[in-house]
Amino acid sequence: MNVKKPIENVIPARWIRGNLMPNVFGISSEAARKYRERGVWLEGRQWRYDPIGRIVYNINEIE
Repeated sequence: MNVKKPIENVIPARWIRGNLMPNVFGISSEAARKYRERGVWLEGRQWRYDPIGRIVYNINEIE
């Protein structure tokens, strides 16, 4: 018997890690890095370091 699991809606936090960028925006972590390095996305606005030093992205500002 093949039982389908219901689709779960996931509401991401305001700040997300780079590994979620493909799922949320359809861009790779590499593309996100280039946006940071070229100054397209600004530190403190579109991205920042979290308390343990990982880069996180603000989904509201990127949209």
